[in-house]
Amino acid sequence: LKIITEKPPFVSSSSHAEVRSYLVSELEKLGLEVEIQEAEVLGQKNRNGTKVRNILAKIEGVEPGEALVLMSHYDSELSTSFGASDAGNGVVVILESVRAFLEKGIQPKNDVINLISDAEELGLLGAQAFVEKHPWSEGVRLVLNFEARGSGGPGLMFVETNQGNRKLIEAFNHVNTSRPFSNSLFYSIYKLLPNDTDLTVFRENANVQGYNFAFIDDHFDYHTAQDNFDRLDRNTLQHQASYLMPALSYFSMADLSELSSESDVVFFNFPGTGLISYPFSWVYPMCFIGLLALLVLVIWGAKKQLLSLKDMAMGFIPL
Repeated sequence: LKIITEKPPFVSSSSHAEVRSYLVSELEKLGLEVEIQEAEVLGQKNRNGTKVRNILAKIEGVEPGEALVLMSHYDSELSTSFGASDAGNGVVVILESVRAFLEKGIQPKNDVINLISDAEELGLLGAQAFVEKHPWSEGVRLVLNFEARGSGGPGLMFVETNQGNRKLIEAFNHVNTSRPFSNSLFYSIYKLLPNDTDLTVFRENANVQGYNFAFIDDHFDYHTAQDNFDRLDRNTLQHQASYLMPALSYFSMADLSELSSESDVVFFNFPGTGLISYPFSWVYPMCFIGLLALLVLVIWGAKKQLLSLKDMAMGFIPL
């Protein structure tokens, strides 16, 4: 991380090319064959255009046909940011997790594609180039994307899908990560924001779903010169790794064709239990039961003269 954030690696800069060369060499040290995908791309939303250079390396699966993508981007926001959090964190988490995975000597069932994308900051152009122009994209069934909108705090897990999320949540519980931090409200809020990630391209252009892992604390560092090696919280970096290590082990062997679902669930994390979920159809009955229990409590408390209706009414004023 320190090496790839010595200078801002914004697109077309000399430091951008140096980071690309370094990452290629690191992947090759792991025994992987590396490909640089070069493509001219015109953005779909902001109409930006440039030549992108995606870094690709595949771990061949024993049953080729379905692929898992590990993704982050190596460019930074223009000339101002060193890109340690956004998204150097994701790049190094992928490198280290893949190194540890290969050390086990287990060949995965599915192809594992390492996609270190380019020009994300210019409009998700590297992801667009891969989805539209690279033959490997046809086999992709799931994406694990690593991002940041700050330099610290817990890594949030967002489920991003065009369909229902039920099977994705069930699968994530099988991942058995040590400290999951997620709930269905996160994605509901995220969809209202104007920000997208490379995973958006996979979802919108290829109907490929996935998980976003990102942290948002210390957001004042985002896209500034403060996004540097020293400012990135090491606990945050470790939390991101705690997602990918077990997720890579599980999804590299899982049936990736069984992750689509028509139904949504409400879900949230709770210490020691993984993600708790229940169907959306339970929401109104649970609200009704909760309201009924409250009314019973208030009536009982008033009859016992333990609660004052006047004081409760006054309490609603500041609320």
